[in-house]
Amino acid sequence: KQIYRIMAEEGADIDVVSCGEIYTAASAGFPMEKTYFHGNNKTDSDIRFAIEKGVGCFVIDNEEEMLALNNIAGEMGVTQKALLRVTPGIDPHTHKKISTGSVESKFGIAIETGQAKETVEKLLKLENIKLCGFHCHIGSQIFESEPFVTASEIMLKFIKDIKDTLGYTAEMLNLGGGFGVRYVESDP
Repeated sequence: KQIYRIMAEEGADIDVVSCGEIYTAASAGFPMEKTYFHGNNKTDSDIRFAIEKGVGCFVIDNEEEMLALNNIAGEMGVTQKALLRVTPGIDPHTHKKISTGSVESKFGIAIETGQAKETVEKLLKLENIKLCGFHCHIGSQIFESEPFVTASEIMLKFIKDIKDTLGYTAEMLNLGGGFGVRYVESDP
C-alpha cells in the first residue's frame, strides 16, 4: 500500500492489471481517477469492480472487451473513459515472449490490417465509452531507441489518419515499452 501512497504524493498516475491491484490502490487511498486498467483478459466482473472503484481509464485491448465495457458502463449509468490499445506492427528485436508490438501480438488491435481503424469507428458510436486516445506497448528489454521512434511515428500517422477520415481528434497518446536493464554484472 505504501507504494501507492508514494505514487499519490508524487502526483503520478498508475497502471493496474487486476482486481487485486485495484483493491490495494483504492484501500491505500490512491486517487482512482488517476488509474489505467490494462490487460487483455478482463472479465465482466473485473470490469464491474473497476467501475465501482472509480478506475479513471480503461485500456481497451480488444473488441469483445469494448462491447462488454460499453454494456456494463451503461447498466451502471457511467460514461467510462478509455484508451484503445493498438499494435504498431514493429519488431523491437527483443525476446519473443516480451515483444508486444507486432501484428501477431495477443495484446491490442493491429493498425496494419485496418482492424484498429474499424474498431475506432465502432467505438466512436458507443454511448457509454469516451475514447480519450490511443495506447501501444512494443515490448520490454529493448536495447535500442529506434523501435520507440518508429512506434511513435506509426502512432502519429495513425492518429492523423483517424482525424482525417473519422473526424476524431485524440486527446492522448500513451506510448509503452521498456528499455533493457542489467540484471547481473555481466549483462551489457
